[in-house]
Amino acid sequence: MITGRIEYRTKVDDFLFMKCLRHTISFFGVLMIILTGCKQKDSERDFKAHFEKYSVEGCIVLYNQADDQYIRYNSSQCDSGFLPASTFKIPNSLILLNEGVISDTAQYIRWDGHEWPHASWNQDQTLRTAMKYSCVWVYTRLADTIGIEKYYEYVRAFDYGNKNLEGPPSRFWLAGAFRISANQQIDFLRKFYSYNLPVSRESIDIVKDLIILEKTDDYTLCGKTGGGMLSDTEYIMWLVDYVEKDGGPWFYAMNFRTDDYDGKAQARYDIVKDILKELGLI
Repeated sequence: MITGRIEYRTKVDDFLFMKCLRHTISFFGVLMIILTGCKQKDSERDFKAHFEKYSVEGCIVLYNQADDQYIRYNSSQCDSGFLPASTFKIPNSLILLNEGVISDTAQYIRWDGHEWPHASWNQDQTLRTAMKYSCVWVYTRLADTIGIEKYYEYVRAFDYGNKNLEGPPSRFWLAGAFRISANQQIDFLRKFYSYNLPVSRESIDIVKDLIILEKTDDYTLCGKTGGGMLSDTEYIMWLVDYVEKDGGPWFYAMNFRTDDYDGKAQARYDIVKDILKELGLI
């Protein structure tokens, strides 16, 4: 009798064990499908021809917020850090506004008479014109008002790039050890767009307005260029930001190397716009 109960319990235990095992296998099977599905949203696309058209080696990463989807070309370079150069004018403008160094887009920053190689720089500026013309002297002058320690606080809070501001205190984004990758640019831009940064909403709205490149009935294209020296003969060229279209924003960060800064400056816009057209975004 006792033996029979033991055998019965053993069979019941075996049945329950197998039932639990099947449920566990089923659960992990579903989990693997979910994880695989998520992984499949990260894709590599061949945009090589758009870069070869201008004889440059580059990369681009795009992020579709609605579908939580990344698209990359030349993934290894997308993960490589470079000087942010004037793409740093986006966080820099946020800092200047949030700290009250600049009150709005109407405030004038007086030109000191120094002759710059760009005619558009040789005049009084506002934050709007400084962003439009990528006027370096406005930001280098105002950087002294902010101070390097305050910059460190913001860059860490923004989780921007490698957070290494060693170099000229008023030019660390143009020369020194400061680096950011295309992937990290996307991380920052997503927080910027979603108001997920420790600055006022008003400051973000002002900068969002400043970076609009094109606005049509179908889309709004925003962007900020950058160009930094890698060596005496080579530059890194940037265009980053997002395009707003029905269904939500697509963020992008593109860079390429070149030995011809002036000759390849326009290529930043052309490459990005050609890729966005291929994707049907503009």
